[in-house]
Amino acid sequence: MTECTPDKHLIRTPAYPWLLDESGFVRAGHVLKLIDIVGSEAALSHLNRHGRRGLVVTASMDRTNFHEPIRLWEMISLTSRVSRVWNYSMETQVIVRAENFITGESREVATAYLVFVALDARTREKITFPSYEPITEEEQLLAQAADLRKRNRSAEGKTAPFLPIEPDDQPVVMTRLMSMNDANAQSNVFGGIILSIIDEVGSMVAKKQALNQPIVGVQQDRMSFLAPTFIGETVEAKAIITKTWNTSMEVQVEVNAINPNYAEPRRVASSYLVYVRLGPNGRPGEVPPWVPQTAIQKQRAEHADLRRTIREQEEDHALELAAGGSSSPSA
Repeated sequence: MTECTPDKHLIRTPAYPWLLDESGFVRAGHVLKLIDIVGSEAALSHLNRHGRRGLVVTASMDRTNFHEPIRLWEMISLTSRVSRVWNYSMETQVIVRAENFITGESREVATAYLVFVALDARTREKITFPSYEPITEEEQLLAQAADLRKRNRSAEGKTAPFLPIEPDDQPVVMTRLMSMNDANAQSNVFGGIILSIIDEVGSMVAKKQALNQPIVGVQQDRMSFLAPTFIGETVEAKAIITKTWNTSMEVQVEVNAINPNYAEPRRVASSYLVYVRLGPNGRPGEVPPWVPQTAIQKQRAEHADLRRTIREQEEDHALELAAGGSSSPSA
């Protein structure tokens, strides 16, 4: 069920049995798919409400933190709102809550930030978003945090650039043919479908590293959509371990689209995910260490540590903003 107001958009859906992983929790990939849907509704509504008729396309998903798992038959509730508008792009915030049918208890389980670009419906050229001026203190703090994420995306791309997965990395590979069920009216595959595939192949690698013990996704790191995927193309997702810490590990996923009419695949998305191994008591358990062997693998491990540091700095800055008041966000 989807509802909307001028400022917020809402999706509510039960946690059905077929959405669960082997640990009895809703798969992160399904939640990511819902996040992309409700986040795009907020972006499209902002565009249309100001008389602009066009399309919105997911450009990237910033950090998505999963605080708690969602259990069977809980109601998954997602709300989205505009957090920042720049010139040719905008960010929306999505908050995910889980509600217990019996007790009525509701808890926040995840927070996500997505960046969208707007396209002219006829020409598919980029168009500008209508301006958005944060009014309340909360809105101003949210806009400041969005500016910080944007700066960090640029800085991270320079200090920890994406290193393509090579055959020598022995990646886990998953392929899937894109059908009409995966695409919108323009024959573009939904971003949420790609996100779901990324989590699926990422989970396979993480579980292998955890010696087939239960794992849970705790973070979808910055994810970039580089090009659209179309009906009839085959998506090839490759995943590898980049770094293990004590109870968690980072996985790199690279997604290519293979068109039957062309020889060379093209890269359409890339992402990093963080998984935690669960012990017998359901608490985080020790991850068997992964030792990089090649120069590129060692470089990836260094980059993983850099990304982890940036994540911690963002979280600390967000807490400082919330505690210390606001000022007008930069243009």
